[in-house]
Amino acid sequence: MYTALIVAAGSGVRTRLPFNKMFYEIKGKPMVLYSVERFLADSDCEEVIVVHASADTAKMTALVKNYNNVKLVLGGDTRQQSVYAGLKLAKGHYVFIHDGARPNLKKGSIDELKKALKEKEAAILAVPVKDSIIHVENSFISGYSDRKITYAVQTPQAFRTEDILKAHILANNSGRGYTDDASLYLETFNKDVKVVLGEEENIKVTTKSDLSLMEALL
Repeated sequence: MYTALIVAAGSGVRTRLPFNKMFYEIKGKPMVLYSVERFLADSDCEEVIVVHASADTAKMTALVKNYNNVKLVLGGDTRQQSVYAGLKLAKGHYVFIHDGARPNLKKGSIDELKKALKEKEAAILAVPVKDSIIHVENSFISGYSDRKITYAVQTPQAFRTEDILKAHILANNSGRGYTDDASLYLETFNKDVKVVLGEEENIKVTTKSDLSLMEALL
């Protein structure tokens, strides 16, 4: 049914690691393998594509060599470029684009996304924000977001492969940059994107403290 595209071409800068955080071991397992194994355990997942940095080619190859249906592809300078590189190899009718830095993805979230794709051609995970969100200009508050309708976006984000690939091609040709694939898709097609309630524990490992938190969650 779908291809899982795992973006793992980042670095360990904000986690203060001397290597790509994808290789950080949580309870004896490199972080990226949690996502790889989660998708491979789903019978609807046809293949897993891991997008990696050129400096990590040898290490990533060794890491996934014993897994079936896992492909590696070289990423780009930005997340958008890396996703595009992976999309060009995706064979599934749908693609689930996931951050490798979110190792605590649950089966239930994947199942809910699959249900949503029966209604719409695109769906994402998101959770309501708990804190008040302010807009800041020149170090002063310039406005507030209504917390009742403000959500924090997560991954995976799921799309028809043909559609999201086309959206990326158009974005690349125009030179436009986006922080996530849902915003790219929306601006390109102006089609509905179904929001599926995610899980609070599906956090993205960004800082050193996140590493300790993930140790407790997994």
